[in-house]
Amino acid sequence: MDLTIYQSCPSCGAEIELHEADRLIRCPYCDVRNFMVTGGPLRFVLPDKTPPHIPRSDILYAPYLRFKGNIFYCKGKHLKYKVVDTTLQGINVKVLPPSLGFRPQAMAVSIVTADVQGTFLRQTTKASVLLDRAAFLTEIDSEEIDAPFYHRAYIGETLSCIYLPLYIDNNVLYDAVTNKPLAQGGSEEKMKAMGIRYRESWTPHFLATLCPHCGDSLTGERDSLILSCYNCQTSWEEHKGTFRSIPWSCVAAENKDASYLPFWKLSVRASGTVLETFADFLRITNQPLVVQPRHRARELTFLLPAFKVRPSTFLRLSKNMTLRQETLPAGEQQMQKNMHPVTLPRIEAVQALKSVLAGSALNKRKLLPRLPEMHFHPLQTQLCYLPFRANGHDLVQEQNGISVAASVLRFGRKL
Repeated sequence: MDLTIYQSCPSCGAEIELHEADRLIRCPYCDVRNFMVTGGPLRFVLPDKTPPHIPRSDILYAPYLRFKGNIFYCKGKHLKYKVVDTTLQGINVKVLPPSLGFRPQAMAVSIVTADVQGTFLRQTTKASVLLDRAAFLTEIDSEEIDAPFYHRAYIGETLSCIYLPLYIDNNVLYDAVTNKPLAQGGSEEKMKAMGIRYRESWTPHFLATLCPHCGDSLTGERDSLILSCYNCQTSWEEHKGTFRSIPWSCVAAENKDASYLPFWKLSVRASGTVLETFADFLRITNQPLVVQPRHRARELTFLLPAFKVRPSTFLRLSKNMTLRQETLPAGEQQMQKNMHPVTLPRIEAVQALKSVLAGSALNKRKLLPRLPEMHFHPLQTQLCYLPFRANGHDLVQEQNGISVAASVLRFGRKL
């Protein structure tokens, strides 16, 4: 589920309601748009009901780590996947709840800023422990499979830290969200000694949405990771606190009302196996196609969705688009209307390559044991927008007929 977040407008200071995946922030009061840049996992705090006689500076904040995303894993002859949303106590204190449960989804949270007074208890649980926990939740489904794991990938994941506010009154530790006691004999001095004050690096900063090339306004939707300039026909992604240009193309549509879905076009080489051309891909996945000379001449290129969808849909689209890429004409440098936002970064598309290869294989028993020795090396990356026409409840790609349900796209923006 998505989080509802409150954030102050960096331009006028007004309070803005956001969602967890939002990056392009538009203030409804001053109408200024900014792009949010995070230097690490976002940090949120739950709303509290601390009694008035407790100073705000005496509030304690206990960290909880949150993982949300898709996990793909290969075991034996099986490729499995699962959508996971879980929290884990970030500090080893037995009196605290082991998990936040549904609180983050049921309550509006705020981004931690300098205005949040109090002491933040130090996080002692490493993020790798949270990933192991998320992976364990997928292994429960596969305990009946008596075979080794060959591969695991976290795709479209979000790692964040959510603080539970606490306070001590008459030596009793209270949950400041519910005002219920958690433990007797709490020592405020001891708890504060375990904590630190707010650090400026925790708070995200913002970039002005002006094209670095021509100075015109960059456009996108709230959850867009890639912003577009329609004036000079360029696309931009945030990289190390600034915007950098990325190569892109758009396949022309016959239908003027077409919607354009983004795909990462990845030209790669693989080590640990012979996988250099499209013909090699057809052989290793055992496709029922006769390998032609043109297949041997075509470099190995994958087409993966640049937007978040359910794992099953992600694998199906990746497989079918990669297999039918010959049907797609060359793209043009002409931006269109109805361009779906890019919500999956290309680094995660690269991480998904092994899972896509496994999902494309017809004989998984033969291919999956070879995954640990394989390593993909990207050579070129391009963002490619493909036209889809509406057909009832589905969107159908004009050139190759591959379809995706419109409802799947809407749900994917909440993953």
